[in-house]
Amino acid sequence: MRKVWKKLACVSCAAVAALSTLGLAACGEEKVVINAYDIAVANGFVGTEKEWLQSLHGANGEDGEDLDIYDIYEAAKLPENGGFTGTFVEFLRQYLEVNMQEDNDTATIAKNMSSVVGVYCAFQKTTTYRLNSWPFTTQTKTTVAASAGSGVVVELNKQAGNAYIITNYHVLYQTSKYTDSKNGISDCIYVYPYGARNGFTSGDKDGDGEKDTAAGDTTGDGIRATFVGGAMDYDIAVLKVEGSSYLQNSDVTEAKIGDSDTVKTGEKVFAVGNANGEGISVTSGCLSVDSENIVMSALDGRDENGDDYADGVVYRVMRTDAAINHGNSGGALFNAAGELIGITNAKNVEDETDNMGYALPITQVKYLVQNIFDNGGVVKRAMFGIVPRIASSVAEFKGGALTITEEVVVTDITSGASADGKLKYGDVIKSISVNGGAAKTITRSFQVNDLLLSVRKGDTVKVNVLRENVPVDVTIAFDKDSYFVLYK
Repeated sequence: MRKVWKKLACVSCAAVAALSTLGLAACGEEKVVINAYDIAVANGFVGTEKEWLQSLHGANGEDGEDLDIYDIYEAAKLPENGGFTGTFVEFLRQYLEVNMQEDNDTATIAKNMSSVVGVYCAFQKTTTYRLNSWPFTTQTKTTVAASAGSGVVVELNKQAGNAYIITNYHVLYQTSKYTDSKNGISDCIYVYPYGARNGFTSGDKDGDGEKDTAAGDTTGDGIRATFVGGAMDYDIAVLKVEGSSYLQNSDVTEAKIGDSDTVKTGEKVFAVGNANGEGISVTSGCLSVDSENIVMSALDGRDENGDDYADGVVYRVMRTDAAINHGNSGGALFNAAGELIGITNAKNVEDETDNMGYALPITQVKYLVQNIFDNGGVVKRAMFGIVPRIASSVAEFKGGALTITEEVVVTDITSGASADGKLKYGDVIKSISVNGGAAKTITRSFQVNDLLLSVRKGDTVKVNVLRENVPVDVTIAFDKDSYFVLYK
């Protein structure tokens, strides 16, 4: 572990209820029943309660999607509906029968735990040194090191015993100071599902830092995993497990992937990981910040500007006050619905700072993982060659939460880049679509770079911009290798 910038450190050891036609589906076995039919009648609805429910549901289930308990609350405050004068919480107490058990939703948490594994890696470094000056005699010494972190199963074939697992790059990596591996990635990686016996050894039996025996697992239930690929500067890596009889006979599941672009600050979250390398555990808290940037030292210690300090790497993360500890790296951040919304990777370790842990947003991670598969184990990101600027940023109260909307404007454009001659200074980016797919409305600046992770050579990207207050569609062809950047 290394201290960086604001003492941010890697954390390796080295649900919102869904609105239905009748009520809110609680996280426990009980349901939250809405007594809103009378309000609807008072507001002009004519018909039976069954007909009212059907009007919400619609013929295909889509007509009721925008139903919002806040709308009902506002309707209740109208004079013709009785003019309710209390707070929103008082309204809930008076008009709803509530028996929420969010913190005790053990079934959902159990599913979450069954999709997270402990990850253990061994590293070895062999050195040769001279015993005397003449005659020359040498001796070799092999030192060993280990790291512990977490991983999340995102694809599982139980019948074959195969799985793909996401983790942090820094869990698997050591600099050349500690390993003989040319790429710094451990060649001895084992994963342990919840409940599995841990028999992992780095090969150092007596604790003197030197190799005594082979690294691995001979006494436990460790599952051998191999490195598929990853990107150091995104801190994401993918592991693969093949033919594991333990997986075949276990209750391991794959995580349900959520959408980190739609998370709301303050919502309940659960962190599941291998805290302190002692096995899978759960902590809870809330989402403190939905998106922000942190700067950490480059894992490989590179110093490209020659200032004798490791260069800084910017990571986009979500912040949470759920306890994140060493060993949680590569683990999961779930929302209250049991959906995976982030991969935990760091925490603030300043003495006077509490409860500031970080997770890589799952929407970005999904793009990265597919990019790794499509590019033979590395990340190649398409580049417009522009400098985007946030011209305005406002927070609006929508659906009971504050939502930030940013206006992203094109500034500098690199000569010869993919957007050169296409986009112009001052263009406001409104939406982006790839290869004729659905257009993604750009409401946050980070969405531009995330979407470019999904672009491959030969793809075309349509950018809708507001140019001098006139909507303009710009098509950019990514037909050159120079339009892509290879990430370490």
